[in-house]
Amino acid sequence: MAHAPAVMLSSTFFDLKQLRKDLASFLTDDLGFQALLSEMPSFPIDPTLDTIANCTKRVQDNADIMVLVVGGRYGSIDDRTSKSVTNLEYLAAREKGIPIYVFVEARILALLDTWKRNPDADYSNVVDTTELFRFVEMIRSEQRVWVHPFEYAQDIIEILRQQFASLLLTSMRLTWRLQGVGSPRYLEAVGPATLRIVLEKPEAWEFKLLFQAWQEEVEQCSFRLRDHRAGIALGMSEYVSTDQAVDWVRTRLHELSSLVEALNKLIQVEIQTGLGAPGEPGDPEHILYVAKRVGGALSLALDWAQRVRLANVDEPFDRIAAEMSRVADDVIDQLVTFPAENLRIIEDALKRASTDGLQKLTFKLTIRLNNAEALNDAIEHVRRMSTR
Repeated sequence: MAHAPAVMLSSTFFDLKQLRKDLASFLTDDLGFQALLSEMPSFPIDPTLDTIANCTKRVQDNADIMVLVVGGRYGSIDDRTSKSVTNLEYLAAREKGIPIYVFVEARILALLDTWKRNPDADYSNVVDTTELFRFVEMIRSEQRVWVHPFEYAQDIIEILRQQFASLLLTSMRLTWRLQGVGSPRYLEAVGPATLRIVLEKPEAWEFKLLFQAWQEEVEQCSFRLRDHRAGIALGMSEYVSTDQAVDWVRTRLHELSSLVEALNKLIQVEIQTGLGAPGEPGDPEHILYVAKRVGGALSLALDWAQRVRLANVDEPFDRIAAEMSRVADDVIDQLVTFPAENLRIIEDALKRASTDGLQKLTFKLTIRLNNAEALNDAIEHVRRMSTR
């Protein structure tokens, strides 16, 4: 952790306690950064300073990045300056010149214009003091710092994931420019955790890179995966008449079989090419290519399942369509769970290797079509009805 970026999370505590915990987990567990939160045991304390001075000193001495989160509370006030602790931490970060990412609760931003027109109105159902509005207005209008609205911790995490990737890539481009080399295009769209593996090449980096980049592709589909698991299908529907149904079923199953065939080739052939022969370094560009194509296959599988769910199929083929909608479930589940599971396996094996010596790992992914028995029963049911 000595070389990891230190991120100061500045916000009030009691009203945003769970959000701070979620963000700390994201920073440390997902990105490998240091999280500077005053409630954490690792937060450095100078016993000769008071609480407010300790917080601003941590910004000045330790923080590489600040994440400022503004909710409905202005926070504790410093008697000497009449400013809140978060306000002072923010000003210390501005003076230091580190990157600052500001997030303000959406309902507060929605009231800013109303407050400016009528500053003496009662806003106590949203904020504990209108000084909070002045603080946000100062950040946004006077200092022209970009402000992101949020409702949930996940909103902040998704934005930070993209912003940190952009920040890291900008830094690397500067390094490459100083070294007289160009920026590899294949690294432009990767997340910070993936980029860090490419640059640092830790032990077992090829496998870590594959599964981390794969995991990022899964995360890109997170909302669509929620829809799929909840059985929610949104989009345009197609009508499939009885005369068209047989060809429609055959075409959809052929599409899914072709997808599985392509996945098997990626896994059996292209992954091996990217990882390289035993004893030889892998090819990061090819590994990222494989992860990106697996992510594309996951997206197509979700598209396929959604199309089948939305189809308006005439009887008696509607029963076949209902069973078909679950055929891709195992493909989707395997693509979603495989990378995270194997990242954990690799980390556990590396820990064991430090005491127990060389570890042998086997990664096995079986791609198969789900619900085949129920689908065959539905097809047989239709066949019997057609022969009556």
